[in-house]
Amino acid sequence: STVTGEYKIWIKLKSTTMSGGEGADAYYLPNVPYTMYFYGGYGIHGTYWHNKFGTPMSHGCINMSIPDAEIVFNWAEVGTIVQITP
Repeated sequence: STVTGEYKIWIKLKSTTMSGGEGADAYYLPNVPYTMYFYGGYGIHGTYWHNKFGTPMSHGCINMSIPDAEIVFNWAEVGTIVQITP
């Protein structure tokens, strides 16, 4: 699940590789677009591997359509506050 609370974007990456998990939960995702990490490995980013937004589909990240993630990425700066509520 996604962490809750108030955080700040600590790094922005136009494209990055994400991997983790074990066994059936393992994942490897190259070229994840418009990634903004706000707490450890938790981030907001574009998603090309599904379009079920609003349904839990991640390991805690906030998935967005690529066009929407690009808009937020271009708007937000490192240090922008991210408020995650349940």
